Amino acid sequence: MVYFSASFYYVRYKVLGNIIAETYRRFRWQVWLLSVLFIFLFFLHQFLSLIFRLLDEIFHRGYKKVQVEQPVFIIANPRSGTTFLHRLIAHDTERFVYTKNTHTFFMSSSFVQLYNVLKWLDKRLMFGSLRRIVNKLDDVFWSGWDEIHPMGFNKAEEDELVFAQMLMSPGVFIPFPYFHLHNDNKFLDDEDESVKKNVMDFYESSVKRFLFRAGKNKTYLAKNVMSTARFKTLLKRFPDAKIIYIARHPYDAVPSMASMFTAMYNFHSPEVPKDSPSKSVWARYGIDFFKYSKEMRQEIPASQFVAVTFDEMLAESKNTVLKIYAHFGWEASEKFTQALSLEKKRSVSYHSTHEYSLEEFGLSKEYIYNELGDIMDEFGFDKEF
Repeated sequence: MVYFSASFYYVRYKVLGNIIAETYRRFRWQVWLLSVLFIFLFFLHQFLSLIFRLLDEIFHRGYKKVQVEQPVFIIANPRSGTTFLHRLIAHDTERFVYTKNTHTFFMSSSFVQLYNVLKWLDKRLMFGSLRRIVNKLDDVFWSGWDEIHPMGFNKAEEDELVFAQMLMSPGVFIPFPYFHLHNDNKFLDDEDESVKKNVMDFYESSVKRFLFRAGKNKTYLAKNVMSTARFKTLLKRFPDAKIIYIARHPYDAVPSMASMFTAMYNFHSPEVPKDSPSKSVWARYGIDFFKYSKEMRQEIPASQFVAVTFDEMLAESKNTVLKIYAHFGWEASEKFTQALSLEKKRSVSYHSTHEYSLEEFGLSKEYIYNELGDIMDEFGFDKEF
């Protein structure tokens, strides 16, 4: 559904209809409870978003003149280190502007202004009390994700919520065991041209609104693992975009993705085995991502694309970032280089305690290699790992 214009607001209600239909067709009280909560929060968020975007049209109309030039997108399979690399490059505040988790809830100029005003008031008049409250809320809302994907309201974060509010993100199926039954938001690049245009109209408008107050003279830096499935659509809208791709060994990346996106099954469907279609679909989705990423590497001009591996990034984070900068002809300032040196210690000590295995999702190394052997060979990943 288009509200006035897709750039103002667009929602693909077909996906919500699928969720509601499946929920009441296969009644389970936990899923029913989640669906009621999801619908309430979805429309509450939509109501607030419409207010902020309407305020933009009244008080921040200058956002329409913002040019999104040479945006940078960090893309990979989920659980491949995009968050780490994004937060490394985000230290270059002289060049880039990026969304924090809070920004992604309402990508609008008026919300960014409200965020900045509250930040100023907290620093000048409230002695940091608001920041302390937010830190406490981080513990409440995000502590359960610490071992999977460290999050916080004031941490750099991907802009996937922009797609989620359109219901064009696979993430909207996380609370529901129906992802294997519907294909309406798996690969944006496979959708009808009208859908792709509406989605990108809304997304580009959201980025412009954000840049207008957050840094309209800076380069937009985004990381989004789900954008592997929409890279063609992104490049059609932003033909001068730069793509940074991270490759992680499929034996790790595929089950890690499946484990992450089925974490809520412990609440709503604990009796469902891990190798059931509703869970293994996420592993299959990860395999499809790897295959599609090969097409991406073949289609994007070398001057706009660079690939690094997860292992090299952890082993030599500073050198990896400087390698990316050299490829794109960016100059790394002394301040930024020093920040990278400090962050290097984090990469050396990085170790995820999030446990998973291929076998949990009915997969094997032999199956993965048969599916992705050419890609594994391309990046030098061991067959036996």
